[in-house]
Amino acid sequence: MDPSRKRSSAADLPLLVAKAKRKRPNDNQISSKIEAIVPESKLYKELLDFEKKLDSTIMRKRLDLQETLNKSVKIKRTLRIFISNLSHDQDVPESEEDEPQLDKGPTPSWTLKVEGRLIDEVNASAYKNKQTSRKFSSFFRSVMIELDRDSNLYPNGNFVEWHKSANQADVDGFEIKRHGDENVKVRIILHVDNSPERFKLSPELADVLAIDVETRPGIMMALWQYIKFHQLQDPEDKRNINCDQKLASLFNQAKISFPALPELIGRFLSPPDPIVLEYTVRVDKPYHLSPHCYDLDVEVDDPLFKSKISSLLSSTTLSSTTSSLPKQIHAQDEQIMQYIQSMHNSKTKRDFLLRFANDPADFLDRWVASQSRDLEVILGESHVNLEEQRRSEFYNQQWVNEAVFHYMTAKNQKKLQELLGGHPQPVPPAPGAPGGAPGGPPIQAQPQPPPQGAVMPPGAHVPPPHPQQQQAFQQVNMPPGMPGGRF
Repeated sequence: MDPSRKRSSAADLPLLVAKAKRKRPNDNQISSKIEAIVPESKLYKELLDFEKKLDSTIMRKRLDLQETLNKSVKIKRTLRIFISNLSHDQDVPESEEDEPQLDKGPTPSWTLKVEGRLIDEVNASAYKNKQTSRKFSSFFRSVMIELDRDSNLYPNGNFVEWHKSANQADVDGFEIKRHGDENVKVRIILHVDNSPERFKLSPELADVLAIDVETRPGIMMALWQYIKFHQLQDPEDKRNINCDQKLASLFNQAKISFPALPELIGRFLSPPDPIVLEYTVRVDKPYHLSPHCYDLDVEVDDPLFKSKISSLLSSTTLSSTTSSLPKQIHAQDEQIMQYIQSMHNSKTKRDFLLRFANDPADFLDRWVASQSRDLEVILGESHVNLEEQRRSEFYNQQWVNEAVFHYMTAKNQKKLQELLGGHPQPVPPAPGAPGGAPGGPPIQAQPQPPPQGAVMPPGAHVPPPHPQQQQAFQQVNMPPGMPGGRF
């Protein structure tokens, strides 16, 4: 029997089904056999490859957008600073000849206010999101105020400073209250809190890079652009830089290595200059506002950036509850799978009819045998294919001779046992027993010879055969056709 056509038992049916599922092509894939028959199917394969590339590109862009959500995007806004003062209990004389009376009433004083807020770039008279805007003090790491007063009259409180701390709440402005009835010149020094930190370049480095204040990464990028533009990189060793006249005079070296640049430019960087504002406190009226306001460009986190990215991500995520597009795509996929399944079915029918057309007789024989095997697997009633037993080729296999030999040997043994008395024979009852011959001699069991072909141990006694048994042996051993022969 052909090993490839060996019949499987009913217990192997789940394994065969699983194997068939593994061999089944994907629903949206066209097999290579169909491509050989229909060359136009390669266009569909190209469309599938393009769809995979498009999906991977969209997924990569989505991941990039999700990463940007964790980063802060800065936008430039305008911080407008206002300076004003209030005067309290000031005794203003009605004329120049009148002198103020210092011994009556409370002590005159004044209050200095330094405030600021973010304004809208479109409408400078208003500012956006006042409730959610950053406080004025959050833009500075320190504020110092110097009062130009007579140290003899006011020895204390002429210098006030504030420094940002981690656990300190931000405020919209600063107020300073002092006693006095004279106008005072005030000098306000503001140190901006830049994030990331910015540095002021020395005049020599600023002349080379054409920038005054920048972050450290921005300075390194500007220097790298200068090196690339002037082609100063060593062609043999890219890590070395051949300095031109400006860089050589700046670093006092003809050649420098690129990893040493951050350390070299460190000595040319310093903290940026503070913002200095001057104001005069006036006590001749209850409220005085400086006729000047000061605009400072600051960088703040874009509050709309994350919302825009989130809306963009949500728009690219197809949801069946918010859009009908997923349903349409699913319907198109189902239709494509049906078409491909129809193509596979047509391919199977074509192969079936083509094999029938090439050799009808052999095809029908194989087909009937296959159907018979499938029926036996389903029913589980037989262990041998009945359709194959009908054909002469079934008995020309190697195992047939051995099977016939064992069958004939078993049949001869059975017949021999019958002749030698192995078959149950009626035994007469013993004398005196019910139904026995009265007074008859007891029947003794005759010794039986060993079976033919049995191997006896050395020294074993073989009893002679009984005369009737010897006659039976002679009849059995007689060749066919002789008198008394059985076969």
